[in-house]
Amino acid sequence: MKPRAGGEILAANLASLAEVQPELADLLGGLALEAGQEAYETLPTPSGAPTARWRGRLVHSAYDPRGEARRLVEAALPPGTDTAVILGSGLLYAAEEALATAGVGRVIVCEAEAPRLVASLAARDLRSLLADGRLSWMAGGEAGALLLALESAEGGGRRLAGLVGQKALEDLDPAWYGEVRAAFDRFAAKEAINENTLRRFGRLWVRNLARNAGPMASLPGIATLAERFAGLPALVLAAGPGLDLVLPRLAELRERLLLVVVDTALRSLLAAGTEPDFLVVVDPQYWNWRHVADLAAPGAFLVSESAVWPPVLRAPTRGTFLAASLFPLGRALDARRPGGGEGRGLLGAGGSVATSAWDFARLLGASPLVMAGLDLGYPGGQTHARASLFEQRALTTATRLGPAATSQAGALFGAGSRRVASTEGSTVLSDQRMLLYAWWFESRLARKDAPPTSTLSPGGVAIPGLPLVALESLLALPPRRREIDACLETAARLALSELGRESGEGALAELLSGLDGIAQRAEEGERAARSAREALARGGDPAPFLALLGETDAFLHGNEFRDVVGFFLPPLRELVDRIPRDLAESLELSASLYARIAASARENLGFLDLHRGAE
Repeated sequence: MKPRAGGEILAANLASLAEVQPELADLLGGLALEAGQEAYETLPTPSGAPTARWRGRLVHSAYDPRGEARRLVEAALPPGTDTAVILGSGLLYAAEEALATAGVGRVIVCEAEAPRLVASLAARDLRSLLADGRLSWMAGGEAGALLLALESAEGGGRRLAGLVGQKALEDLDPAWYGEVRAAFDRFAAKEAINENTLRRFGRLWVRNLARNAGPMASLPGIATLAERFAGLPALVLAAGPGLDLVLPRLAELRERLLLVVVDTALRSLLAAGTEPDFLVVVDPQYWNWRHVADLAAPGAFLVSESAVWPPVLRAPTRGTFLAASLFPLGRALDARRPGGGEGRGLLGAGGSVATSAWDFARLLGASPLVMAGLDLGYPGGQTHARASLFEQRALTTATRLGPAATSQAGALFGAGSRRVASTEGSTVLSDQRMLLYAWWFESRLARKDAPPTSTLSPGGVAIPGLPLVALESLLALPPRRREIDACLETAARLALSELGRESGEGALAELLSGLDGIAQRAEEGERAARSAREALARGGDPAPFLALLGETDAFLHGNEFRDVVGFFLPPLRELVDRIPRDLAESLELSASLYARIAASARENLGFLDLHRGAE
């Protein structure tokens, strides 16, 4: 007969869990009452910490299970890691060690079978662990839910997640844990791309933000449009090849649906004789501005972000709405404007303007949403709609020895291309970058508050939660343009609610003063660290300098502009690439860190001073 999980240990653990996660505690408590519920067989070890067997298989070290968990965690979580994903519960030593790791703010324990999690809670006293609000759980279900769990912690800053594998526990259900690993790899790939993008474009974003500081103060946020189009259907148009299938009927579709278009698709819409209702431009690069630079859409509203190429905000449109900045400098400026900060309204950042456009349509309250041109692949060997700048540039720059097909081939086969399932049940060529966007949509569409969304691209990448819909079904919808136009009139009035340039100049002055203060204190800290090291080397007393370093650290940690300065700094794992062997090495490392902080503050000041001088 199988041993039953239960008893006083389980009851105490469930009571502790119920304080922070009552629904999970109720679920596990119900499973514990089922007949035949299995339990871990616990065994003593020389280290004093018990180990365990499951169905006769040892799942932790027979000698030092806690030490084993500590080594796994240390290897998987480099300095700077703030999110730990643990594969398998067992006796939860790995979760305890991860929570004890400096800087870790969240631990997600993934267990393939909820009854096995019950067995974990019945095996040892875990009350202090279970009461820790940083701990969350994935108990069975779709492995893709890990993406939701990881992305729910997203903020404006960079994050580093680590995966702690436990082979003996993973072997109990290798297929499920393999899927969880794949989901984690998707997230890690996106984070790596984000970090590389930051390294490449971070200073461009800050330059743009400095130049846009004035307009930022006078433009309303997208939050003012929230739910203004509730219940109205919307068509979100991206620039993939599938857009060409829709363009001939676009005028008819406009009578029935709100039109939200991404910048790269605007040229195609105008060539088809139709203006959008909203134009979404969020990419800060100059070449992205070129997609709209020579175009006019005076009847459309611009939806943008404060780090875009500055001429974007001067485009002749019906009005402009800004999303809350994703970058620390933008957030600092926004926080000092009336109704600023996240009050502007955040847009989801999945790496593609199409992700932002979908999230904007969701914010409007529009429902259902239909995507066109969201292929995220290369159906028929095409990369973009025929009228897009990408396609036109390839054609106009083609030569006899370098035809347009050569340029397309580079796009098709230059980024880890592979064939994946398409919406029509066949396969389509895609690549790693496009699939990251697909995973973003998959994770967002799985949320309870996601509006029903479908796609008009039969050759696009198949995305769970994004069914294919026939164009004819949209043409059969009743006309709604009169209602849509009435809502757009409201948007026009809101677009005129300027806040005044003075608040922007005041915010800029405050920011300049704050950054200068950080630079000065960091330079003082560098000098103090070097003086302390010199005093130590000659046998003197470093205590006065150490006290000054403590004051400097307190000032920097508590400074409201620290994230602005930190934006230019590399990840902590690069700044602190070794553990100091003694106080002298620690002081040398501190001096180097203070110097980097001061240099970052001065660089930000340089960008902002250039803006002020230009004004």
